[in-house]
Amino acid sequence: MAYHKDIANTIRNLLPKEKRKLLNTEQIMKLKNATEFALILAASPIAISMGNLGVELMKGIERLFYDKNGRKLLRKDSEAKAIRTVYYLRTKKFIRLRWAGDDFIVFLTKLGRKKIQNINFNNLTVPKQKHWNGKWWLIAADIPTKKHKRGADLLRNKLKEMIFFPLQRTLWLYPYDPREEIQYVASHYQIAHYVTAMEINRLDIDDEKKLKKFFQRTGVL
Repeated sequence: MAYHKDIANTIRNLLPKEKRKLLNTEQIMKLKNATEFALILAASPIAISMGNLGVELMKGIERLFYDKNGRKLLRKDSEAKAIRTVYYLRTKKFIRLRWAGDDFIVFLTKLGRKKIQNINFNNLTVPKQKHWNGKWWLIAADIPTKKHKRGADLLRNKLKEMIFFPLQRTLWLYPYDPREEIQYVASHYQIAHYVTAMEINRLDIDDEKKLKKFFQRTGVL
């Protein structure tokens, strides 16, 4: 493995002027920092080179992590941030680097994959459909709170974060099919046995009005 100075020089030399888009703005905006952004890029199913990682990482730093705060970032500063981010990922053993000619190939480690799972969970959303069929999905969580109080609390907080509508304390509604995401969340909190999702055809008129207003206001519908 090269010395730190060699790695920095290699990264710097491989940061092209051309910018290539891998993630859309909506996906990027959900990430909290350059570290998360770099890990998502490194998780590509196709091995990513340091040059391509650097292009996308710098674009994310310039467009989202600074410009959204109204500050213009000089290229040398975004370049330095990109290099520090790669060092941080390597120091934390989230990635490993392998020489490939005049470039590095970036690989996720076991720790890196675990970190990615946490990022994916934190940014979990139900995919928005082009057309809504007019039906609702009801999430029922009949959780024994004596044994699973923490899991029940975490589930409520997660559903609120994912913009589900709380019809009652244990009943939540959403316009699109959330079964895959709900199963993932409930399994994560080890309460999947007590949570179910079902599609319903009809609701009370007043409840339906509240639901439509809520999901239109939040941009889900």
